[in-house]
Amino acid sequence: MCKNRPMKKDMDLILQAIPYDFSICERPYEEIAKEAGISEDRLINVLKDLKVMGVIRRIAAILYHRRAAYTHNAMVVWEVTQDDVEKIGQTMACFPEVSHCYEREKGGYWGYNLFTMIHAKSLEGCTDIARRIAEKTGIKRYEMFLSKREFKKTSLMVNNE
Repeated sequence: MCKNRPMKKDMDLILQAIPYDFSICERPYEEIAKEAGISEDRLINVLKDLKVMGVIRRIAAILYHRRAAYTHNAMVVWEVTQDDVEKIGQTMACFPEVSHCYEREKGGYWGYNLFTMIHAKSLEGCTDIARRIAEKTGIKRYEMFLSKREFKKTSLMVNNE
């Protein structure tokens, strides 16, 4: 694990100081460090430690796919045997058109346990992506639910309470 595990106080300060939108400037981490009351080097080291610890996955830009001409998206639900979930989930997650890939519990009437969100420029594109995933994984039982309207889309915000 981490040699110099960050103190909880540092972690909380840094996670609260990470902005929803990064400043477009030469040194955005310097601004975040000032907000947290620590040095830029300390901020970067704690962020690296948090990544190693699995607290954060990454800090990255968010593509608003609808604004970038990817106007169609679909949740595709897949019925996968429990023995194959790990392998199939990893395969599905490698498709660049898949933004999310989750395992969920099956409901009493619902046999689907893997969920993917796919993005394309057309309905045909969504259908083609789902077909390619099915061919690559050998999964034959799936359903595709197209998005009609987006009511909310945000990144996780750290609660300041």
